[in-house]
Formats: sequence, C-alpha cells, structure tokens
Amino acid sequence: MEWKKYTVENISFSIVGVIALLMLLISFYLQSWLLFFSATLIFVIRVVNYYYLEKLGVKLVFDNRKVRRKFFVGEKGEWELFFDNRGVPIMNGDIRITFDEVVQPIDTSVEARLYKYEIMAPFSLGYGQKIKIKIPYQTNRRGLAKIRKIELHIPHFFGFSETVLEYKYMVKQEVLVYPRTIPVKNKEVYLSMKLGESPIKDSVYEDLLAPAGTREYLNTDSFNRIHWKASARKQALQTKVYDRIAEQGWHLSLNIGEAHSISSYLESLVSSAAELAYFSVKNHIPFSISINIRTAGHTPFYYIPVGLGSDHLQRVLEMLAHIDYHSSIYPYHKMLFFYERHLVNQPYFIQGGNASKDSKEFFARITKKGQQVVLLQIEKDEASLVPSQLFLDMGDIK
Repeated sequence: MEWKKYTVENISFSIVGVIALLMLLISFYLQSWLLFFSATLIFVIRVVNYYYLEKLGVKLVFDNRKVRRKFFVGEKGEWELFFDNRGVPIMNGDIRITFDEVVQPIDTSVEARLYKYEIMAPFSLGYGQKIKIKIPYQTNRRGLAKIRKIELHIPHFFGFSETVLEYKYMVKQEVLVYPRTIPVKNKEVYLSMKLGESPIKDSVYEDLLAPAGTREYLNTDSFNRIHWKASARKQALQTKVYDRIAEQGWHLSLNIGEAHSISSYLESLVSSAAELAYFSVKNHIPFSISINIRTAGHTPFYYIPVGLGSDHLQRVLEMLAHIDYHSSIYPYHKMLFFYERHLVNQPYFIQGGNASKDSKEFFARITKKGQQVVLLQIEKDEASLVPSQLFLDMGDIK
C-alpha cells in the first residue's frame, strides 16, 4: 500500500457507540423492538464503517510520473495529479497538496506558511474510476519547486471523524524556475581582440588554415590570396575568405558565501551571472562557471566546463536555479586553488562576490600567467565589470 493511513476521531463517535449499547440493553428490558432495531442499525453502520476504513486506500493508485517543467518568473503552469481507484469508493473527501513557495497558487487569498503553500480541493472517486486533478500556479521566484505532501481527508459515515491517507513516497513532479537577469555594464569591453583560436564575427585576425569561402577580387586584395581554381571556374578573379578568430573565453567564479552564511547579494549575483551567460552565448564566447557550493564527486563544487550554444546556456541556467539559502558552502580559497591546478583556465577570469586576501594573491598569480581578472561589482539593481587592478590595493572585495 502506497498510503499511510491514520484516523482523526471525535469523542462524539465513541459516545454514539456507548448510547447504542445502552439502547440495546434497554430494549431487552422494555422488550421494545424499535429500540432494538435502532441499536442494531447503529452497530451495523459501525461495523460497515470499520470494514470501509480497513479497505480504504488499499487499491488507490497515484500515478507518480517523473516530470520537470521549466519556466521563467511570472509564467503560469499546472500541477497534474493522476489517480486510479481499484478499491472501495471515496466519497465527499478532499485532497490537500503542499508545495514550495517558488510557485504560488492562482488564488491569491492563500497564504504561504513556512515557505510552503497548501491547496485544498474536493475529491471523490468511485470504484474503477480514474481522475486527473489540475492545480494551477504562477511562478513566483527563481528556484526548484516540489510537491512535498499529498493528503486525502475522507469523512466517516456519521461525520464525527475522518480518515487521512498520506502518500508515502516522494512526488517526482518538479518545477524549475530560471533566474531573472539584471543589466551588467561594461561587458562589451571584454570581447578580446588578441590573436587566439575562437571564431568571432569582428576581428583583425584570420585563421589561414580554415578557408571559409571566396568573394570577388578587389584592387586592395593581396595577390597571393587569389583562389585560382575558383577564378577559372567563374571566369573572374576570386579572393579567399578566412574565418575571423580571436582570443576569447570567460570563466565566471561566484563566491556566494559571506562569513559563515549565504551572501545577502545572492540574488543579484545569480541574476548578473545569468545575464553574462546570455551575452556569452549571443556573442559566441566560450565560457565556464564555478560556484562554491559543496557537491559530491571529483570536482567538489558546482562547476560547468567551458562550452558554447543553447544547450550549454540551459545547463548554466539550471545550475543557477538550484542555488538556495540552505546550500552548503565550500571554502572559496580552496575552490580557487582547485581551479588553478585542475581546471581549464580561460583568458578572462570574472570574479563575483566577496574576495579576501587569499583571493587577491590568486589574482596576482594568474595575472602573471597572462589571464585578465575582472571583478563583477553589484550596484543595487544592476552590476558592472571592472578591472581588478582598481581593487588590488584595497581590503576585501565586495
């Protein structure tokens, strides 16, 4: 049985049983068939009620489908719950569903308690029937929402008590809400124009080993760029065209810790990281990201290797959505040391969040190796990228 069952009894229900017993004894003394019939009827109802409660929920099946829906803040969706009753009928009951406040009910009169919403709806299901219950919601904030509890409350025949069926297992439905973005100033400044290997639309450098096609010859073109086979084929001079390349690559490093707790700038850091991720994908900038949240595995913190494209962006947004105020913090200086020794370094290292003296020593080391350190500064409802040199002589970086 996939339901935990417990009964909430009213003392009045026990009193009815005692009264029925007294009526039965009095009926023998007075030889009253009316009292005897009434007492017997009450006992029969109690026996039927007892049998009903024993069988209740035994063959009630909840189709626990594994579903993850993805939204942005402010969008609408529905929890969908599927039930199949192969046992005794359930009449005049109600279903109560508790879920995280990352999503909120459409009914704005319902208030959250302990970061959870509880919704109640009528529930009746006859023998052999199936039902689909829809609970509409609107996404409220960034994060992951799950259904934490499903309960069925079924009243007894006399109405004095009720039986509660609580689903024993974890409900597999989830709602993932992507983070908002906030403007990040100066990000265009860090589109590198150095010689490198990354394809880029506008660059003074070309990959001479990767011809991209041909175009018509101009008087300013070098003679050794003429594509002779294409020229003979088109009966006009054609010039070779090569892919534009430059040194590109961002690594975004977020420190969400503040002393021994989560940073008060968490939402701003996450929102600015999302904006930089969108910008990187749009401008074909390879990027990776690390966040000092403790995880199991070879890399002991949140890390997504360097990548490009919409699939890479989705992975980053999902990771950002999972960050919450109950996350376990991994020491930031250890994360920097791990990055320096074991992970692929990028031309630009973007630092977000608090940075202590140990962090600045790390900045100095990777700067000597040719990387450029950029600081992500939070400024109310926006952020900006600034050169690290402006802060290296100051105290802790915020």
